Amino acid sequence: MRLRHIEVFRAVMLTGSASAAARLLSVSQPVVSRVLQHAELGLGFALFERARGRLLPTAEARALFAQVQRAWGEIERVEALAANLRRGASGLLRVAATPSLATSLLPDALAAMRDAHPQVECDLWASHTREIEAHLLSWEVDAGFAIEAPEHVAITVSALCAGEMVLAAPRPWSSGVLRPGRRAWLGGRPFIALAEATPLGERLAARLAAAQWSPRQVLRVQTYALAGTLVERGLGYAFLDGYTAAALDPARVVLMRTAPVLPFTLSMMSAAGSVPSVLVGRLRDCLLHAAQRSAASLAGRLDSQALEFDA
Repeated sequence: MRLRHIEVFRAVMLTGSASAAARLLSVSQPVVSRVLQHAELGLGFALFERARGRLLPTAEARALFAQVQRAWGEIERVEALAANLRRGASGLLRVAATPSLATSLLPDALAAMRDAHPQVECDLWASHTREIEAHLLSWEVDAGFAIEAPEHVAITVSALCAGEMVLAAPRPWSSGVLRPGRRAWLGGRPFIALAEATPLGERLAARLAAAQWSPRQVLRVQTYALAGTLVERGLGYAFLDGYTAAALDPARVVLMRTAPVLPFTLSMMSAAGSVPSVLVGRLRDCLLHAAQRSAASLAGRLDSQALEFDA
């Protein structure tokens, strides 16, 4: 029996007549009669006997109805799940984000999404950009989020919003004799560098080289998040993405813009040819709102001075 046959058969069994079944299904009576005839032809036996405008179920129909009722419960669950997926209210979401985003923006974005859709389940990865590409290509995750995601023939990169790199330095340094904002202020002080080669890191290195500035590297780390923690402990200064910087303790860290500005793009990554699910779209919106809130917080934290690369 096809699904349409089952639907009409069940309606007739529940109501006892073709006309009542038609009203239940919002179709005409001839449609109900025609579908029943097709079902009986396909089954090879009668489902009902016609008597005084009523449809009396045969023994075979009663045996089928018990199984149909069980199957219908599953169909209703499928429909409920489809409705939830359409609203983004439930389902499994698999997401990868770079470590800095995983510790700065992603928690706020997930909190907002979970408040609206508590039935959503999430599998989360904190991975470097190249690892996110591998996750996407092997279909281990539905979406990835990164800063300055590189182009890849099998990966679609969608820009979400712009941000900027900032200088983060231990706050006690700002009370010295040298004026913050001048390059000499950082002369000889320990620099925390990012060990992993990234497009943004390479751009920063090119900017430093163009300014003939060779910072005294004493620490190299794999993530901006770790670099920020080390700055909080007073171990050196670092150039961080604005989202990581905005989450640092203002009592321990002073933040400055760079002059000229070092911009970057926050992007969503997905496997080429895939269509983002409703859940991915909801998380993307929540992450964008979290990025906007973080940018507003950063603006209120920035020192009045800007670090001048060429000064």
